[in-house]
Amino acid sequence: MVEREFVPRVSPLTLVFLLFTIVVMFLFSFIMSKKAGADYEQVATLSFTAASNNFELAIAVAVATFGIHHGAALAAVIGPLVEVPVLILLVSVSLWIKKQFFKEPQYV
Repeated sequence: MVEREFVPRVSPLTLVFLLFTIVVMFLFSFIMSKKAGADYEQVATLSFTAASNNFELAIAVAVATFGIHHGAALAAVIGPLVEVPVLILLVSVSLWIKKQFFKEPQYV
């Protein structure tokens, strides 16, 4: 019953929530690192690490819990295929933030 009613309703939302989580983790890390006084290189490194840190664990948990042939394991493998283009987009966002909020060092 759950697989026939609940899963079809929730499935389209999972991708939206996945993307939302990646973007929120990225922006939250960016803001907190900047407030802590980190320079751009440190802020960008921390933010990308925070945004992309959990997919390997998700794949391992899905396969261990449901088995290799279950749809959850397939979905966990598809996650990184979505993650990579989103992170590439976030590189552009990061470079834009650098221009807006970080001053270039002045060399004498």
